[in-house]
Amino acid sequence: MKCISKLNKTDFIVLVVIVIIGLIHLPFPFDGDQAFFRLGALEMQQGKVLYRDFWDIKQPGIFCFYFLAGTLFGFDEIGIHIFELIYMVFFSIILLLTLKSYFRHQIIASLVPLLTVGVYYTVSGAWHLTQVEALVGFPLFICLWLTFKSFNNEGKQRFFLLLISGFLGGIVVLFKFILLLIVVALWLTIFMYSLVIKRHGIQKILLDTCLPIFIGIMLPLLVVASYFVWVNSFSIVYQTFFIYPPLIVTNTVFNKTNLISGIKWFLQSFYPLILMAGVAVYVSLYKSKNTLTLLLFVWCIFGLGIIILQRTALWQYHYLLLFVPIGILATKGLDVLWDYLKELRSSIPTILLIFLLFLPLSLTLIKKSATLVNNNFALTEDTRLQYQAVFRKKYPSIHFEANFISRFGSIAGDIYVAGDPSIYYLSGRSQATILRGWALEYFLSEQWSALINQLDSSKPPYIFIDYEPQAIIKENFPQMLEFVEQRYQMLHQSNNGIWYKIK
Repeated sequence: MKCISKLNKTDFIVLVVIVIIGLIHLPFPFDGDQAFFRLGALEMQQGKVLYRDFWDIKQPGIFCFYFLAGTLFGFDEIGIHIFELIYMVFFSIILLLTLKSYFRHQIIASLVPLLTVGVYYTVSGAWHLTQVEALVGFPLFICLWLTFKSFNNEGKQRFFLLLISGFLGGIVVLFKFILLLIVVALWLTIFMYSLVIKRHGIQKILLDTCLPIFIGIMLPLLVVASYFVWVNSFSIVYQTFFIYPPLIVTNTVFNKTNLISGIKWFLQSFYPLILMAGVAVYVSLYKSKNTLTLLLFVWCIFGLGIIILQRTALWQYHYLLLFVPIGILATKGLDVLWDYLKELRSSIPTILLIFLLFLPLSLTLIKKSATLVNNNFALTEDTRLQYQAVFRKKYPSIHFEANFISRFGSIAGDIYVAGDPSIYYLSGRSQATILRGWALEYFLSEQWSALINQLDSSKPPYIFIDYEPQAIIKENFPQMLEFVEQRYQMLHQSNNGIWYKIK
């Protein structure tokens, strides 16, 4: 079975460009989510058990990614982003090796990493980098590709392809359970293909298709479940994944503001690729009935559905779930148009198309590059902070808050921050409680009571309450503010929030 091609010179040039684009983003600051993932990964590295000793509602995949990145390259912004760059370069190589036969023109095939990984880096800010939706594209693509290759194979080869596809599907689910909808949709296409096109019987489909997929997906899930059973934490993990999410959805409302903001960002960032992808879907799906195009289109449709289902969040970075299929389909659209463009007597339409496709992305990348150069490549602590402040305006003030409790004479120990976890990272301190101080709007009533008990038990020397979480606390559980006022004294008040010191 010939399914992987070799790299050519153009491919290597493209990979060099991807590396350069990625290097521009190495000094990017953490946003709150990234600082929180890093905090959880660091707690794991220090021997704590996820969910039992450090709680969050997200699945373990993202914390394991940060754990591996931090262990290899350091638990700071540079270390995490270096690992992500290696991850994305490897992903780019896989795209080049597996998709050669999908395109008619090899020069166009070489562009697929630029229109996927390159675009991801270009449109992403501090908030978007190393999010679940961005990282999951790699295993999800391999799952899709293996499913696609199994269409034209039988016997042991087909069984093995679907076994690995199932395994990668399990990895995807460990990043986010709701993504199971996408992998199931991909597998349903091969089920229908076997049933309708090849006219296989149900028993044969169950043995040749469903069995290897089931075995594959269960392997990583059973390994993770076994670990939490071994550390006596399975009950809290079960509650976190299956009991809390429906309750949170019931207690929160549809976020219309985030929906509008997310769609606006998505269209502004990806509209050139969406237009090109539309060409690919029309020509490659409706005219030539290409199966790989169908699978990529299924990914897009179910990905959009998953984004909408997360109606209480609908953050911009959720749309990064689509950067891989849209980028591949956009490359296919360019591949389709290439024949027509070559036949034109004038090169003006080609130049105009390239201009319209790449100009918005190029301007964004030029701005990022110029900012890095203007700040001496962010090589020192001062120049790095200046560079980071451009892409996260609040970063200098968060630095101030972190430095405030690191002054001479400060009390040592873990702290509690009701607000941005970047304060933990920048102050070099850990979280004193099991429950987080980030995204308090999703807390359930029993978690508020548990949080007070944890604060009472751990007695952190300092507590910081941001003004926005303060309003959430006042509305949902004012007893916490009463607890803080009884046990702590106000130490400092800034534009961000209030520092309290234990009495």
